Amino acid sequence: MTILILERVSPTLRGDLGRWLVEIQAGVFVGRVNELVREALWERATGRADDGTVLMVWRTNSEQGFDLRAWQPKSYIPINLEGIWLTRRPASNT
Repeated sequence: MTILILERVSPTLRGDLGRWLVEIQAGVFVGRVNELVREALWERATGRADDGTVLMVWRTNSEQGFDLRAWQPKSYIPINLEGIWLTRRPASNT
């Protein structure tokens, strides 16, 4: 299972990714693709996201059962701490 989450990207990119994955909510795509297709989708999404954010999560044989990668994260920043994924939210300046 692969999950691709897009924020602040063009509708054309979302429509393009909809050919390979099912968009279950605005900007949230889910599907079952092999590693080669997953890598191609990552390249396509990050190459056309401009100032947007791309997050990809997929099932793998790890302690948590998944792996992830993020491109230009803004609100939640994934951090790998000794093989365990955590997220950090930047502190607000208010």
